Amino acid sequence: MKHSKPEAPAETNAAGNPLPRNWISVIAIIWCGQALSIFATVAASFAAMWYITETTSSAIWLSLASMAALLPVALLSPFGGVAADRYNRKHVIILADGSAGIFSLVLALVIMSGHLSVPLMLLLLAVRTGGQAFHGPAMSALMPHLVPERHLIRINSMDQTITSLSTVIGPALGILLYTFIGLQGVMLLDAACAALACCCLGAVRITLNSPHASEQKSVLQEMKEGCRFILRDKGLRNLMLLVMFTMLLFMPVSSLDPLMTYEHFKGDGFQASLVEAVFGIGLLIGSAAILIWGGGSRRVPLIIVSGVVLGLSLAACGFLQSDQFPLFAVLVGISAAAIGCYNAPIMPILQKRTPDEKFGRVMGIFLAGSSLAAPIGLSFSGFIAEAIGITTWFIVCGTLVALCCALAWFSKNIRALDTNNETKSNT
Repeated sequence: MKHSKPEAPAETNAAGNPLPRNWISVIAIIWCGQALSIFATVAASFAAMWYITETTSSAIWLSLASMAALLPVALLSPFGGVAADRYNRKHVIILADGSAGIFSLVLALVIMSGHLSVPLMLLLLAVRTGGQAFHGPAMSALMPHLVPERHLIRINSMDQTITSLSTVIGPALGILLYTFIGLQGVMLLDAACAALACCCLGAVRITLNSPHASEQKSVLQEMKEGCRFILRDKGLRNLMLLVMFTMLLFMPVSSLDPLMTYEHFKGDGFQASLVEAVFGIGLLIGSAAILIWGGGSRRVPLIIVSGVVLGLSLAACGFLQSDQFPLFAVLVGISAAAIGCYNAPIMPILQKRTPDEKFGRVMGIFLAGSSLAAPIGLSFSGFIAEAIGITTWFIVCGTLVALCCALAWFSKNIRALDTNNETKSNT
């Protein structure tokens, strides 16, 4: 009599629940939909920015459009984090993606009716962008339920790689579609891709922990719990401050790349677009490298080294002569690859240290802090660059980023993020 071979025990995910046998297929289905939606969103956003550029030729309106893309995420992320903890995360993502798709559809209908104006465009873009404040925390909180713990950094890197690739291809796709099918066609495509992403996520079965009982707590009280968790965990608190300081300087100075190209290197629009493309390629290379490598078991050194390389490459840009544009493009690519490596381990650290029932709130606060740093930096960066010179500003920002990241290594609380990941009992 033949005895059947016993089945191997099912793997468990990073949240401690059994994974289905087809967990790789589940990830493929989800991220196929997400990738199409991300590419369409980047293309639609660039098309909208180009419409504002053609219509107004105003730096003020373009700045307002950038703020409309940044501020809703920063201001609404804490609310999105509470929603990710209170409700089924899969449903929150579907609702966020579906809402964004509906607003893209509304925007397309407004365009076809001939009633579109720039202020109305900004309003609809801001409302549509607000969905990301709910999508981001819920998706980040969902990832530990999709893969074994050993693949946690890889799934985060895969998500970042898709985003990086979209920054390279999305703008070109957006202007191509804008030229041939018009802004309304781009928005309709974005709505269709959002619907497809919802269908892909809705089609898979995911084992989730039950949403935590609200115990009659208000949304504000739950947001305070997320803040308290970060403040009590000295490692996460210091990491958040490090990320905020890095973004406070990196995002504003990187936004000056076109001006650096035009003013210091006497370049033209082609060279400015080349720098943007190199940045996207560098970001893609950095993210893809972590996806293939896996990031290793120690994540803090990767953050520190990447941050130092980022700062040094920015500072080096300020020392270049006006005839060294090719070297500037190379340094921009290096800084982009460094930021890709810098960001990759941060989310797995958060996912590892935070209890599943609190992760949405903690992620919402963390995302709000890092997202707010960029517009704050943008508010003063231009004035300082004009006052001291753009090359000097590159040197100052790069030096401060490198110095801050190097000093972070001497924080025992940050180093402990690698050696003491079991803080999930923290209340």
